[in-house]
Amino acid sequence: KQWYQRRVRGKKGSYYHDDIWSMKYLPRFKWAHLTEKLAYDAAVRRKRLQTELSQVKRETSFFLEQVDKKKQITSIKRKREEKGQSVEAETSGEPSAKQRQLASTASKKEKTLPGSILSSVFTQ
Repeated sequence: KQWYQRRVRGKKGSYYHDDIWSMKYLPRFKWAHLTEKLAYDAAVRRKRLQTELSQVKRETSFFLEQVDKKKQITSIKRKREEKGQSVEAETSGEPSAKQRQLASTASKKEKTLPGSILSSVFTQ
């Protein structure tokens, strides 16, 4: 029996009395197919939520670690200031080693190879 495009019926005063069914018979379709799809979708959703939760936990723990680290640094800085020691190098967060400026490589090559040798090599 096909229900497609038939009235729902029921009592005349019912909310759904004049509504129409919109179901069609699907050959070779089993109820297991539908429940399998629903179970798969639920598992995917559960897995996605689990990964999002673990990501949020990682972010939260990282943030809390950074807050604790900042508290430690500020307390160390305050104690050193009270003692009158230098604070800037160790707690500033910047690397303490500075790079020196290098001379340009072009000027080095000119110093190592005199112009007379270069002109004799490249003349035609």
